[in-house]
Amino acid sequence: MRTVLRGDLPDRVPFVPTIYIDHACLASGRRFEDALIDPALGQQCMLEAARRYKSDAVRFCMGPDASWYDEKTVVEREGRLVELSRRSGKADGYYDVEGGGKLIPCQKTDVVRTIHDVRGIEVRSAGEYLQRGCLKDVLTHTRAAHDDGLFVVGMCSSQTINFMVEQMGSVEAALLLLLDDPEFASALIDKAVAISIEKGKAFIQTGVDCLYIGDSYASCSVISPETYYRFCAPAYAQVAQEFRREGVSCYMHCCGNYNPLLERLPSIGIDAMDGMDPESGMSVAQTKKQIGSELTLMGGISCMTLLNGGPEAVYDEAKQCIVAGKPGGRYVLGSACAVPRYTPAENMLAARKAVTDCGSYHENNPG
Repeated sequence: MRTVLRGDLPDRVPFVPTIYIDHACLASGRRFEDALIDPALGQQCMLEAARRYKSDAVRFCMGPDASWYDEKTVVEREGRLVELSRRSGKADGYYDVEGGGKLIPCQKTDVVRTIHDVRGIEVRSAGEYLQRGCLKDVLTHTRAAHDDGLFVVGMCSSQTINFMVEQMGSVEAALLLLLDDPEFASALIDKAVAISIEKGKAFIQTGVDCLYIGDSYASCSVISPETYYRFCAPAYAQVAQEFRREGVSCYMHCCGNYNPLLERLPSIGIDAMDGMDPESGMSVAQTKKQIGSELTLMGGISCMTLLNGGPEAVYDEAKQCIVAGKPGGRYVLGSACAVPRYTPAENMLAARKAVTDCGSYHENNPG
């Protein structure tokens, strides 16, 4: 991974599917609910899934404060996963298990309405994240991953629109803000960048090799290129520059169609771009042709094929991605977006087999 991210020719095409905790639990023989009840289990499952699929990298997420375990408990009640206060016994909210695991509060939380409200959003320092135990499990599993020879990625997303949605409580409100009140939108994004930088620095102190950035709403499936380059690109450039200055790699994920953004993406200063979703009209071949000499590309396998296709279909699509992305290096085979939760393990192993069969750069095994 280090070799391919710096633009040199590796021994073979790396394999790094975009696995999140929900699928990692399934791959490890557990339920996603178990990782919401005990967040530490989620990081363990991420490592176990990477080992099972022989991935070349593993991703870890930041956990809650260590005090969460003393203050909260999660129980299954009437078909819902409910978070309770240990002190009062009252429900704080329930987890949207099928929708990704977000906690839905029982009572509406305050939303940001003015620039003055933005100034009140806390920016924790990297040291605070570490002192509060948010990365205790990441530290442990990063060491274990390195012992296995795995490249370690810290999840540090939400620099722009995702953060705006979280703070404003609505996708519609966040997107309209970009048009109706650019100054307010920029203030939110500046705050998101400040928070991301501190989170990234905390991850770096655990020994991760790379940081993952990006927002699921920041593509031309949702916004225009003009909006992207006015609001999103400067934010990504700032965090990428900061992380690379700290000595780690940085790659950006983009959901949806980012074909109209390709020409200027290398100027952001990232080491790699992740995604290339054929369901949104992208392809490894096209992206490779346009920017493959300037950026390492990651992804390419349709998540629908991974979920609904059989091993043969996955193998064939993975092979096509390798053939398109492999020439000259700078390509990592992976999923176009997060691996669907119920993707069969045999399909993931079929994608890995395509790398074994076709991904070598050695002359006696050209692929």
